[in-house]
Amino acid sequence: MTPSNSLTYVINFRDSSNCSRIQNAQPGEEILVLVQPEQEPLADPLGAKGMRSQDGALFIVEITTADGTAKSFEWEYPLLKLVAQLLQPLR
Repeated sequence: MTPSNSLTYVINFRDSSNCSRIQNAQPGEEILVLVQPEQEPLADPLGAKGMRSQDGALFIVEITTADGTAKSFEWEYPLLKLVAQLLQPLR
């Protein structure tokens, strides 16, 4: 198993409410984003902070691990919105 401080996290696109929150995020808005370790796709999702930049161009996800380590990654928002639309589970 990978040590927790070296895990890479990814957005959970299998959760329809997660996809919906991402698609509807407004510039400057902070939302809950569900993530999971990339190496463990079936792990329980973790809550992270997602925020769309003031200009609307980027979406930043910030995760704080159990040991207090902060990690972040970003997406270009138009691409993220498209991926969330394409991968959103059928209702």
